[in-house]
Amino acid sequence: MASLRKRSGTYYIRFFTTINGKRKRKAFSLGTKIKREAEKMLIDYEDKFQRGVIDPFNGWSPKMEADKKRESLSGKHMSLQKASNLFLEERNHVTQKTLDNYERHLDMLMEQVGQTMPVTQITEQDIRDFCFKPDLAAATQASYLTHLNVFFKWLHEKKILPKNLTKNLKKPKVPKKISQKIVTREQLDMIFEAFDEYYEELDKIKAVTKPEQRRLWFKPMINTIFYCGLRAKEAVNLKWADVTFKKPTKKSKEYGVIRITNSDKNTTKSKLERVIPIRKGLYESLKQWYKDQGEPTDGYVFPSASGIDQWSKMDTLALSKSYKKFVKEADDVPNTPNLHGLRHSCATDLLAQGVSPVIVKKILGHASLDTTMIYEHLNVKNITNALKGID
Repeated sequence: MASLRKRSGTYYIRFFTTINGKRKRKAFSLGTKIKREAEKMLIDYEDKFQRGVIDPFNGWSPKMEADKKRESLSGKHMSLQKASNLFLEERNHVTQKTLDNYERHLDMLMEQVGQTMPVTQITEQDIRDFCFKPDLAAATQASYLTHLNVFFKWLHEKKILPKNLTKNLKKPKVPKKISQKIVTREQLDMIFEAFDEYYEELDKIKAVTKPEQRRLWFKPMINTIFYCGLRAKEAVNLKWADVTFKKPTKKSKEYGVIRITNSDKNTTKSKLERVIPIRKGLYESLKQWYKDQGEPTDGYVFPSASGIDQWSKMDTLALSKSYKKFVKEADDVPNTPNLHGLRHSCATDLLAQGVSPVIVKKILGHASLDTTMIYEHLNVKNITNALKGID
């Protein structure tokens, strides 16, 4: 019989037998830290041990088995089809979606160079021709190269090829389009509608049993990031001590301010502190959240829902994933907006309404006005409205 044992992150196989009435044990490193891969080897080696094909107590080792396999994988006459099949078989630790993506890219490569093409005859130029077709977008070219790089790196590691043919190939730079990351206020409402509908469906089947499962912070927090142009780190570090509400009057339409400050534990990206006016679109939701929290005088404005108190900080990754989830759930909203895009959205919205770039710079805490001017991508309607009445 045989069993697995993990030591210092690496899996070992242990064989047990009885010789002359004495129980003996032999252990070998499997050279892998992946549980699924180790379990697969355990089944294979234990079966061979029981059938007498291998003898761990008389000179056999997993290394010898690997050397035999490597010898059989001679790249000289191995077709791309066979290499592809072996590669996919060994990727048993990845998700099915990832596996499907590898298979799809390798199938496309075979369409170009042929299934029977020996892998040793594939050249770097073949890979260039496949990945960098002029009619492919930069992001698609980068995706092609990413998948082939894993495949050809594997061929090199298995000593099927003398070198990794993709080692010297560089991914094209994918241009960042701010317009793909932002949302309008109308789209933000659609995201909130998707949020409400999601929990309405969960309530029907009584799937939500705890308050922290409801993401009660989602709307007020996303609104705050959108209307104040906060970075994710600034949002999770925002404290009630830095929020001041004012009751608006007919004469004064001031709703209060939010202060973004530096501390020993946390500094802003530009190291610039700033005071951001609370806008009308944010006031009601943030004030209601303040009341729902018991009108605290300190602690995080948006603490972790699963934390023990108001000083339990929310995780920025969890925040980002939640936002992305409801972006995808929303109808008529593209899947491209991300959490940082809310900051871009704030700048775009302010500039489109005619707010001076200098003021926008101060609200967002940019170190340079040049950074703020990146958001001056006004559409035709904005420009037309701006020119009305000047002639």
